[in-house]
Amino acid sequence: MTQNPYTPQDGQSSQQTPPTQQQFPTPATAPGEPMNVYPAANVNAANAQPIWPTVVGIISLCLAGFGGLMTLFGMIFQTFAQGLQTPQQREMMASMPDWHQTYQLVSQVIWLAMAILLAVGGVMLLKRRQLARTLHVAFAVIGVVLAIGFTVVGLISTSQMQVPGPADTIVKVTTIVTTIIGMFVSLAYPVFLLIWFARAKVKQHIQTWQS
Repeated sequence: MTQNPYTPQDGQSSQQTPPTQQQFPTPATAPGEPMNVYPAANVNAANAQPIWPTVVGIISLCLAGFGGLMTLFGMIFQTFAQGLQTPQQREMMASMPDWHQTYQLVSQVIWLAMAILLAVGGVMLLKRRQLARTLHVAFAVIGVVLAIGFTVVGLISTSQMQVPGPADTIVKVTTIVTTIIGMFVSLAYPVFLLIWFARAKVKQHIQTWQS
């Protein structure tokens, strides 16, 4: 009789041992916590650096460069503009206070120094130095004071300005509106810097930088 190959032979167990399954170690987790299947991703996320220093630093450098160039252009234009003025413009400038030209020169020098201060702060921010916060806060505080102060002086000068002809009212109103709008534009970035660098999370992160 032909022996069934699937029947156990003499001396062999009638029960077959199931194949062993390969076991992979699992990371230990606390009771009730889900198993972390992506530990490397979480480590990278924890070590990731925030991008805001680069963004704010680049914005500071761009605004400093633009402001510095505009100030230099204004100083050059003011130097050579007197020979290009019309008689009406000369008469209008003659009606301005005696201190107006000195005020314009001083304000341009101050804004140029402010542009340099902001540029240095932007570089320090890109390098992740604690000095960056001090420079930006100093720029913001001085910028707020200058924006308000220069606006007040500009309005006083405009009130004393005499424009020949019927365009006196139109020129004065236009100048006043432009001056006020310029004040809000000048205040925008300093106010943002004061709010941003006053945040506790930002100050804590800056404390981890090199001094």
